[in-house]
Order: sequence, then structure tokens, then C-alpha cells
Amino acid sequence: MSSAEMLAVLTETTLASSAAIVLVLLLRRPVRRCLGASAAYLLWLVLPAALLAVLLPGPQLTAVPMRVVGATAQVGEVVAATVGFSSAWPQWLLSAWLAGAVLMAARLVRQQYDFRRELGVLVQRADGLWQAQSTAGLPAAMGLLQPRIVLPAGFEQRYSSLEQQLVLLHERVHLRRGDIGVNALLALLQCVYWFNPLLLLAQRRCREDQELSCDERVIAQMAGARRSYGDAMLKTGLAQSSLPVGCHWQSHHPLKERIAMLKRPVPGKKQWAAMLLLSVGLSSGFAYAAWAAKPARAVASAVQGTVYATFVEAELDGTTQRFELRQPAGMPFSFSASSGRGVQWAAEFTLTPAADGLLKLQGTMKADGVVVSSPTLLTKANEVAGIEVSTADGRSLWKLQLRSLPQVAVPVAADRISLEPEAIAGAAVVDRMPPPRYPKDAVDNRIEGKVMLRIEVGADGRPTDVKVTESQPQGVFDAAAVESAWKWTFVPAQKDGKAVASALKVPVQFAMDEEELTYTEQGS
Repeated sequence: MSSAEMLAVLTETTLASSAAIVLVLLLRRPVRRCLGASAAYLLWLVLPAALLAVLLPGPQLTAVPMRVVGATAQVGEVVAATVGFSSAWPQWLLSAWLAGAVLMAARLVRQQYDFRRELGVLVQRADGLWQAQSTAGLPAAMGLLQPRIVLPAGFEQRYSSLEQQLVLLHERVHLRRGDIGVNALLALLQCVYWFNPLLLLAQRRCREDQELSCDERVIAQMAGARRSYGDAMLKTGLAQSSLPVGCHWQSHHPLKERIAMLKRPVPGKKQWAAMLLLSVGLSSGFAYAAWAAKPARAVASAVQGTVYATFVEAELDGTTQRFELRQPAGMPFSFSASSGRGVQWAAEFTLTPAADGLLKLQGTMKADGVVVSSPTLLTKANEVAGIEVSTADGRSLWKLQLRSLPQVAVPVAADRISLEPEAIAGAAVVDRMPPPRYPKDAVDNRIEGKVMLRIEVGADGRPTDVKVTESQPQGVFDAAAVESAWKWTFVPAQKDGKAVASALKVPVQFAMDEEELTYTEQGS
């Protein structure tokens, strides 16, 4: 994966995770009041669900290959230039992100080490628990691969028999639910998204909800021991160092809030069912929305209906090729070329309308499968936009000049549709064009598409040959378009004052969102 692609993934996941965090922060307190602390803790499932959904592959628009329309021979030696800052900045940003992630990871490792060092020597007891030499932050559940409960020094003297039972039950709830793994995931996300302050806030609030939920489960099993459980909380020493991977008594724990929560009734079966439905529904719904948002932007622009003609002149190490394609905005198109110096170049672009009447061409350029540039070009219609890129070693240079312009679209009700002239003088134009029938299967399934026809017109103005050169989707509308085209009549082309045979291209657009078929036409 290239630097630009990694940055794109990082941006998408940051946006999705931030939206998930904001949603949970808004809901956690109302949900806790209505359904209990465990329901608020379950809300945090939205965060990993959103991240996973964004990382899953979504529906992709296949890039349409451009047609080669001309090439010239070698014109001379070209001096290779290095790739400019426009293709290097993703690497710089990725390096900065990686440095921040490493520093954050080092900080968390240091916190974990400091907490473990402050415990002193750990001794395993006969009951399988572990005894520390200190009291700060204990009891605690520690160890991602080998979870264990660590008790403070003087545990039996500090707590009564009932309080000991309640404290151990609290730590065993942590182990049974896998809360250490949850905190390890939060630590990992904190390293990846170290630049996002919302993630740090989410980590703190999630661990608070984790402790409140654990308290709720203890009281649910020991309903008559609320006062003893509160006394045990007050006797527990607070940690001076954080424990990123583990469950301990932190210095910023909301002790008053935890004790106040002990007075609340324990959720019943109906509340448990409601909290599970809420958690699963919210997580799956938000995840689907995050996943669906990936292709939605491209698809929305692809069906706007405006067809654009794009012309590319590509000079590769002194050899020039020309490409052209006509298709709706928002659908990617691609072209490739082989250098005589053994480098295989490929480019993929997407054309979309921009503000102030400009057109935006955005894409990637690869040399031997490696992305060397991810340009974004803004240009006016029918004006040339250029870019140059070379391989890292300067062995091969690719110069591109791209020009795009919208094509004229008119409804079938028009009596006459004019076309741009062909290369010969007096190109044929449409005289009568009965609309094709919309295939029944396409109507039933709400399918839209386009067929590109190449029609040869005789000197009498009637078609002599009709061929399909492109169709989207393939085979759905071909027969209907060809059948109708044979019925069309044209004003024949003129040469030296006489009618002559000619050829032209007719793109036929099939659209369901209007009550009529729309044709988009352009001379070949």
C-alpha cells in the first residue's frame, strides 16, 4: 500500500471513529440513567464496529479504459525530472504520523513498566492470587496473555471478610468479561490516533463506564452488600502511575459517582434485553452507515447524467500517445503505456464538477504498480491541465495533458439533434430519431445505463451499419438501441456539394429518474 493510500485509510478511519465517539459521548449518560451502567459500557462497541466497517472493502466502480486514438514515433531524448513535492508530501505526512505513533507507544510502555515496578516483588499465593509489596492502585487485574489478580500488601488486615469477597468478585468480573483486552485495544487506538483528542477522551470515558458497569454486576450478585462494597472502595489505594493494559484503581476514578451508583436499582431482565438490542442495533446501524458512505460519494456523482469528453495526450520518454473517452462524471477512467526503458505506467482519474464551474480531475499514477503521484487538477472546461512525474531513479518520465468538456444533452422530443462536424466537411446530422423501447427487465429492476453506437450513414441518409462500441451495463440495452438506430434517418454529409457516406457516434443514455429517455450525442 502506498503512502497516499495509507493516508486515505487513516483519514477515513479517523472521521468514522470521531463520529462514533461523539455519538457515544452524547448517549452514555442518558442511557446509563435509563438502562444502567452496563448499557452505557456496551455503547462503546460502536467504535470498533465503525472502524471495522470502514476497513472492509466496499463496492467499487471499475475504471473504464480509455481508447487510444493516435501515437507518434520517438521525437528525441527527454531529460528526466524528479517527482516534485506534490507526490512526496504523503510520505512526509506518513513519516510524521509514524513518529507520533512510536512516541505514544513508548509512553504507554513506560507507564506500564512504572506501574509494575511500583508493585515490588509479586508472590503467588496458595489460592492462585498474587500478592504485591505495595498498595497503590490495588487490587488490580493484569496480564493480557496470562491474566491474574494482584492484591495489595496487608489485604486480609485492610478488608473485612465480606469486603474481601466483594473486591475479588469485582476483579473476576473484569477477567470474565475480557476487560483487559478492551483496554489493550484502547491503548492500540491511542497509538494509531495519537493526534485525535477525541480518542483520548473516549479512552477515559470508556474506562469509567467499564468500572461503573463492573460495580453494577457485583451489586447484582451481592444485592445486600452495598454498604460494605462502598466501604471497600474507600479503603482502596489509588495508583500514582497509569496501567494502560489492565484494570486498576486509578487516581482519576470518579469515586463519588461510583458510590452514588450503588444506590441505583439493578437492571432487570427487560432492561437487559433493551440494552442488548440498543447496543447491537446502534453498532450495526452505525457500522453500515460508515461502510455505505465509502462508495456513496462516487456513485452519487456518477449518476448525475452529464457526459464529459476527456482527451489525454501522454508523452512517455519522447513517444506520444493520445487517448479519449466519453462517459458520465464520477466514473473512473484509466489508461496505460509502456516505456521503451522497461517501465510500465498506468493512470486512473475521476472527473467531477467543482465550484465556480471548474472541473476536478483527481487520480493516481503508477510506475510498475507503485504509486508515484496522486494529483488533483482543477481546470476550466476545454482547457488543458498538465502534470509530469518520473520514476524515483529518473529513468522514465511521463508527461500528461488532460482536457475535458461537457457534451450536449437534449431530450428525445427534439425534432433535430445537431452534432459537431467530423473531420470531413459537412458531417451527417440527425433528421429523425424515434426513441428506443426501454427493455422490460431493465424497467422492472430499475436499471440505468448507456450504449455507445457507431453508425455508418449512406449518401441517402439511411444507416448502412450499426455497431455497439461500448455499453454499460454490458448487453442490457444493446439490442434496443441497435433496433431503434436502424429506423433513424439523417441529413447526409456533403462533400463538394454532393451527398456522401459518413460515420458518426451516438451515445444513448437510458435513465429511469426521468419520464423520458435522454440522448447525449457527439460527432465521431
